Amino acid sequence: MESATSANQLQLISSFLDITVGQSAEIALQFLKATNWHLEDAINLFLIARRNPNPEQVPLPLPSMMDTLYDSSMRRNTSVAVSPEDIWDSTSEESESDSRLSSLYRPPPSLFFHGSFEDAKASSYREDLWLLVNLQSTTEFASHLLNRDLWPNDAVFQAIRSSFILWQVYDHTNEGQKISTFYNIDFAPPVVLLIDPITGQKMRMWSGMIEPQGFLEDLMKYMDAGPHEHVASLTSNKRIKTEKISFSSNNADDQVDMATFWGDDIEEEKTVTKDEKEENRVMAPSWGQEFEDIKTLSDHEEETCLSSDLFEFPVLTEEPKEDCDRSIVCSLCVRFPDGRRKQRKFLKSEPIQLLWSFCYSHMEESEKKAFKLVQAIPGASKTLDYGAKVSFDHSGLANSMISVTWE
Repeated sequence: MESATSANQLQLISSFLDITVGQSAEIALQFLKATNWHLEDAINLFLIARRNPNPEQVPLPLPSMMDTLYDSSMRRNTSVAVSPEDIWDSTSEESESDSRLSSLYRPPPSLFFHGSFEDAKASSYREDLWLLVNLQSTTEFASHLLNRDLWPNDAVFQAIRSSFILWQVYDHTNEGQKISTFYNIDFAPPVVLLIDPITGQKMRMWSGMIEPQGFLEDLMKYMDAGPHEHVASLTSNKRIKTEKISFSSNNADDQVDMATFWGDDIEEEKTVTKDEKEENRVMAPSWGQEFEDIKTLSDHEEETCLSSDLFEFPVLTEEPKEDCDRSIVCSLCVRFPDGRRKQRKFLKSEPIQLLWSFCYSHMEESEKKAFKLVQAIPGASKTLDYGAKVSFDHSGLANSMISVTWE
């Protein structure tokens, strides 16, 4: 019974009271409304409610409601490119009702480039920064998780601000569809592309759920050199390779010409006997035990130099455990000259000199020489001062990336 007249409603209430002896008309009305005036369903709901441990307090059901969650008239079909800020900053009634949810999954606006793809590529070219393109979807929940977990991450945020330009686009827009077609993206969003702004080449791609730590390690491979230096190195390598090929070819021609010129003399040289070779061999002079003693002393002095007071850093404290309060802990990522990357947690109150101790502890014996630590900051780099008596919290090193370079 989808609807009921007033006379039918009174009859249903009377029937409900006859079956549920001792109940009031108000209770009958509540249960009948909750079941859209279906008598049998109302009786069953009442009997279930009566199983409450306190029979004197029968919980009243909420009245049923009928509403349209999604209508064809609400569909938007637009060919105008919509930027991420337009989606998150919408002032419609629907977005206001979901303000808490949208703010939870809202990415940091200051991190993104505002403009078209061509504008982002041109800006990356001028500033010599790599271009990151984030293809998102409003219907994929993983896209919202990416906005919540990856982009606001402190270490990822700092890395992007220093060496990259991040441009975000949604797949239902014109530019989003162009990106998907041009770069042959067959994966469902979210997708992140690393693009060379000079050539437009796709250097790297990530898709699906992206973990901040792994993503940060991948980005650090591109932080040492910008796009212009990368292209210059490729051109230089190509030129060197071409010169080697040309030199080898010319050298081979020269050998042929020399063989033709000398003719029989080379053949005569080949007939030299083994005894003659032994007689003509030049023996290396023996420098005697005195030279060996000097060499041993020199090696000993070098070891003494490497283990001098210059490398007596503070004793490295124990790393904070996983269950430690995260508000008092900071994480740093260190890149060594050989490409190795190590991550370590410190207490924010600890002195920054422990960072030198940590780096020195991960060096091979043959590598232990004077070094310096450089922090990557937006638009530049900063050499750390070992003599500064400050903590990680006050130095601004918390959740940053450090590079080890030789003096």
